[in-house]
Amino acid sequence: MKIFIGFGYNENDKWIKDLVIPLVQSFDATVITGEDLHGQIISQEVTNRIKDADGLLAFLTPREALASGKYTTHQWVKDELIIAINSGIPAVEIRANEVEAQGGIAGDRQRIEFSLDNKAKLLVDLAGLLSLWRRSLKSRRFFLLPRDIVQDARPYIRGEDLKCTYQFMHGSRESQVYKAKPFRFGQGLCVDIRHVPAEDCLVQVTLAGPQFEWSSNYESVQLLSINLQKS
Repeated sequence: MKIFIGFGYNENDKWIKDLVIPLVQSFDATVITGEDLHGQIISQEVTNRIKDADGLLAFLTPREALASGKYTTHQWVKDELIIAINSGIPAVEIRANEVEAQGGIAGDRQRIEFSLDNKAKLLVDLAGLLSLWRRSLKSRRFFLLPRDIVQDARPYIRGEDLKCTYQFMHGSRESQVYKAKPFRFGQGLCVDIRHVPAEDCLVQVTLAGPQFEWSSNYESVQLLSINLQKS
């Protein structure tokens, strides 16, 4: 998995490079940052890197003191967090206690609060998050059967008219609906899915075009293929 890490590129945040990045890499993750491109305005290249990531960790650390006794934080990190949220990428705000609470679009999102004097606890919390992400964000490739699907889908594979969605069921609970982009693989059609909530859950896939729709029953995520029926 690819994890974008947003933080302040200064001496005070050097601990993130020394402690957090090696921790993320220990979970078989590739770390992406915008350090070589940083500035007050988010460049298109940084936006592209965020959109190419599987998840984003936004470190909101102290920057300038406020009259309230709290601190501001890095505007570009807040912007990176918003880009990830708007792009549907799992994103977690990691905010130091000294930083003023963030309102707006990121206000109700997942957050980890920490003390700069107790980074050990933060690393434990991050390890738990990364363990969950490693399981849920790792993609799984499914072959869509029967092969007749290819005949229907072929004219639309490179365009926007072919829609593929999937949904999980764990126990009796259904997940939200996720989007995927099907692609040709050999003589068949494949789709990569993520966000798997548990190894014993089920998945249902729907493939629709302008004049057709194929859908599956709920089937085990342990399988390498999934059978769809034409509506």
